[in-house]
Amino acid sequence: MNVELRHLRAFVTVATELHFNRAAAQLHLSQPTLSQTVRQLEDALGFRLLARSTRSVALTPNGQTFLAEARAVLERFDGAMRQAERIASGLVGRVRVGHLIGSAIDHMPAILRAFRETYPDVTLDVEEYDFRSPEAGLDTGATDVAVLRPPVDLPPGSRLHVLRSEPRVACVADLHPLAARTEVSVADLLDQPIVAAPGSGTWRDYWLLLDHRGGGAPPVVHEAATFEAELQAVASGRGISITPATAARFYARPGLAFPVITDIAWCDVAVVLPPDPLPAARHFAQLAQRVAGATRAARPGAPDSPP
Repeated sequence: MNVELRHLRAFVTVATELHFNRAAAQLHLSQPTLSQTVRQLEDALGFRLLARSTRSVALTPNGQTFLAEARAVLERFDGAMRQAERIASGLVGRVRVGHLIGSAIDHMPAILRAFRETYPDVTLDVEEYDFRSPEAGLDTGATDVAVLRPPVDLPPGSRLHVLRSEPRVACVADLHPLAARTEVSVADLLDQPIVAAPGSGTWRDYWLLLDHRGGGAPPVVHEAATFEAELQAVASGRGISITPATAARFYARPGLAFPVITDIAWCDVAVVLPPDPLPAARHFAQLAQRVAGATRAARPGAPDSPP
């Protein structure tokens, strides 16, 4: 039985209008083509659906029974296509969001809340990554979009959008000679024993100030995968660390000082998309930029961009 959706749609339209010319106009078909399509459906089914005369069209009893089923099929199909359009548009589905620990700590709650309000039919799976995975899952395909701190080693073609910038600071124990200062230079820090992120790569090198060491190796004395572990190591006197100013705002505690490094580029927080992002992931990145922009506007005195 070679029945296609066009056959069902033709029959349902005629059965609704009970007029071939009006039905043909709705379907953008000629009246002879529409009549032939309905006849093909009847031949395939083996019974008449419509009683035709030169002056009227009426449903046969079998046609009345079949009409309900044909409408149900078309409604299911049309509903499935509408849902497919919503999925393709990023209005329905699931997005895996990675974020590096401590990145956008003052933006993430607002971003997640705004996304859930704007896209209620998209499920967010949010996972926090520590300093061992600064790419926040984008490098392995474990996440669809990520909020992190560049520079990181990402797949070619990844798209990065900066959400905010802030100074880099030195984290030192309160008994350290630099603790009494509000500002320091890179030269003040290069000989200091330093706490590093685990592993290797662009991100670790950035926070070890490798570009400023003239090829020399940094004096790493300890590795820490989280802010808590890093600051605990510094507070205990094992070494200093280089960290974003956010750490001073959200992780400050007795026993630590955070002088600003004045002669170094500010660090960024960014939302990053893979080379071929899901539509819903693009929505997340766009919304993250809007929320971060609104947060900056609401805090005009905050240091969100380099001077």
